[in-house]
Amino acid sequence: MATLTSSASHSSQAPFLDLLQPTLNAFTVWRAEQRKRAQIARELATCTDRELFDLRVQRADFPAIINGTYTR
Repeated sequence: MATLTSSASHSSQAPFLDLLQPTLNAFTVWRAEQRKRAQIARELATCTDRELFDLRVQRADFPAIINGTYTR
């Protein structure tokens, strides 16, 4: 009888998990994007002023570069 109770309990959680899955997927995608943005910010922060000058980029451009909206 104990297995019957545990399986009934599990099946009652399935709709909740079905509702939660899109939220978890969205969070996973968002978190991956945040990691990517942080990596770009770290890379840019390590550049010297001379390197940025050679790339024709200013430090004020960093937010646009990180957001993907930078244009020349």
